[in-house]
Amino acid sequence: MDHPDFILNTLNEWCEKNLKLNNKTFIENEDFKLLLTQGASEGVCIICSCQVKFHLTRVRQHFSLSNYYKHLKSNKCAMIKKKKMININNDNRLNINSDHDSSDDEISDAAGSPQRKRLKT
Repeated sequence: MDHPDFILNTLNEWCEKNLKLNNKTFIENEDFKLLLTQGASEGVCIICSCQVKFHLTRVRQHFSLSNYYKHLKSNKCAMIKKKKMININNDNRLNINSDHDSSDDEISDAAGSPQRKRLKT
């Protein structure tokens, strides 16, 4: 597995385990950018979509994402804040739709007492 694939897979696995997001994947060039340098001083830099830049250190054959993870878990990452707001808005929409669906299950008779609809089978 090459470095960009390893970084993306590792980042998405970490996100799924550590962040409470409905959409548990990051998209390269949307949520972050990877800059790779080749040659004698091979290196990787990751730039969060909130414009914070991290130089990744090499640990054995791959690069460590620990500093980027710390950033994502902090309250300073605008990208994660935005993703969480999208989650809250989506959850609110789901709750409103769920409330609406459950209220459709009840109807009122002439006396105003709620009755349950009978489902046709």
